Amino acid sequence: MKDLKLLSVMVQAFAVSTVKVSKGLGLSIKVDKGAIAPGIKSKTACAAALIGVIGEDFKGSMSLLIDNEAFNYIIKVMSGGMISNPSPEDPISMSALGELTNMICGSALQELSKNYSKHVDITPPQMFSGENLKSVPSESPDIKYYTIPMSCDPEGGRLYLVLGFR
Repeated sequence: MKDLKLLSVMVQAFAVSTVKVSKGLGLSIKVDKGAIAPGIKSKTACAAALIGVIGEDFKGSMSLLIDNEAFNYIIKVMSGGMISNPSPEDPISMSALGELTNMICGSALQELSKNYSKHVDITPPQMFSGENLKSVPSESPDIKYYTIPMSCDPEGGRLYLVLGFR
């Protein structure tokens, strides 16, 4: 991605969309604005969702990495409490995370259309789980990464939105 203005628009669209979608689902998630930074700055995670984002001017991805506390909070709220003990090993819990990621990307595309007139597509989410996930997405020298750290209130869990574009 050559245009820094476009990159700024992308970061803004995904950050706004994550907060907006979360609020609509009854989640309290806040962007740590002072910690938004270039590179992959996420701590370890127990679950991750990766979606490809392809535009006429760029190819990239959006990864949502979530620690245990955030995972438990998000899945409990999204399931209306029906999943009382969420686990990254549970396919239903991971499906809920995938759906959250789809909703964030859909909303981000709407936000993006306000400042970017070209067509953008997304891929279905790829789901990952495991102890201390660090390599989603994998680092590559030809890709510019930006991490948007977020916190869950009142649970205190952390999630990291990692955007990568070439």
